[in-house]
Amino acid sequence: MQHCIRTCLLLTTIFIQSIYSQQFVVGCYFTNWAQHRNGLGRFLPSHIDPSLCTHLYYAFANIDMINRSPMPFEVNDVKPSPATAAVVASDISKPAGNGRLNGKPVVKTAPPMSMYEQFNILKYKNPQMKTLLSLGGASVNATQFRSVFEPDKTRREFIRNTIKYLRKYKFDGLDLDWEFPETENDRRIFSLLVRDYRSEFQNEAFLNDRPQLLLTAAVAAYRPKIEAGYDIKEVATYLDYINLMAYDYHGSWNSHIGFNSPLYARSSEKGDKRLLNQQATVDTWIDGGCPPSKLVLGLGMYGRTFKLKQKKNADTKPYGPSKGAGSPGNFTGSSGFLSYYEICDLIKKQKWHTEYDKEQQVPFAYKDDQWISYDNQQSIEKKCHYVAERRLAGAMIWSLDFDDFNGAFCGQGKYPLLTTVKKTLESLQGPTTPIRIHRTTQATISNDVQIPSQSSVLFFLNMFCLLFIRHFS
Repeated sequence: MQHCIRTCLLLTTIFIQSIYSQQFVVGCYFTNWAQHRNGLGRFLPSHIDPSLCTHLYYAFANIDMINRSPMPFEVNDVKPSPATAAVVASDISKPAGNGRLNGKPVVKTAPPMSMYEQFNILKYKNPQMKTLLSLGGASVNATQFRSVFEPDKTRREFIRNTIKYLRKYKFDGLDLDWEFPETENDRRIFSLLVRDYRSEFQNEAFLNDRPQLLLTAAVAAYRPKIEAGYDIKEVATYLDYINLMAYDYHGSWNSHIGFNSPLYARSSEKGDKRLLNQQATVDTWIDGGCPPSKLVLGLGMYGRTFKLKQKKNADTKPYGPSKGAGSPGNFTGSSGFLSYYEICDLIKKQKWHTEYDKEQQVPFAYKDDQWISYDNQQSIEKKCHYVAERRLAGAMIWSLDFDDFNGAFCGQGKYPLLTTVKKTLESLQGPTTPIRIHRTTQATISNDVQIPSQSSVLFFLNMFCLLFIRHFS
């Protein structure tokens, strides 16, 4: 019976995707702790350019163990705070003391809103964009996920409270970020979790006659972790998209330097080292039974840094010896890690030496005993071509606040990496018929023929599957 359910839902999704022309997904993660950085590193929802994203993720929500519900990490996630109010410039000129216009724009602070509100009103600027709340993250340990989601009763209660939470704060869906399921029992819990979320999302949409909430997950990228933590065929059935965390393949935890997010394996690599690249990640998920059309390739807007074993005549090629983390950045402040804009600043002002590794399609930079692996516009463009070649759903970025969002450091305009993602994927998109979504909840094609919206058709076909299975079970 479970096999029938999975097959029916999977075929329905593939059928719908074959009928409707789909643009590539561009998923953008917003981090609610970036508000605490200083100066030009501080990032708020008002810094987001919604025209660059198809899906916008709010990272993160915590797990409320007592009330069995998502809960905010930051107080101002849900409570308005003047400290995080957006500064806006009015187009209307301000009258001078004599009552005449002095030609200067009015600069004022918008009324205080919670971060959730600031985040979700961005949909007014891009009505096609969907917003999702990411549950979990690295600071929520696996024990919390197990405790809440293993017992059937608490799992279902948490899911019902999740729906209330998402609707209350006007999110369009949920992104599960359990880092990471590790055991056979975790694997079973995660499968039950996505199955029950999907079922409850469908039921809620049907009973209340409203759009169905989206369900995505951010997942592991290293083959042994993938195979240990996920029943790929099972979870692919119930998730709308699977966000591959295809970065952090190497870092200062190693005793050697290595690329943060290489596209391909290195010819000299052997054994499990050949699994530390994006191609190996994509292959693992597809070989395990996931349709490529559900996979979203993760792109890092940051670099991993290392301290070389020696300053002079150091081995600067991958797998050269290192002794710990590189120096922290002025804004991100973490050893072993730099945002893209901090890397630009070092290269431009301190004249770091840069190279591009053609074999693994990523750049790196170094000076004295400091070494950085990162992504630039060239490598990001190459990875977007790979997305199209493998017929993946699209790409997602971690995260918005690490790109040069102000355009103040790299000399490449605002959001140079994300803009490269958007423009490259758009250029690789096949010919499509534009569908304009109106308030009638129907989609109108350019020849004025009315067709049901994709979400409506998908919902009714999924409901048909479930009713069919219940009738004959």
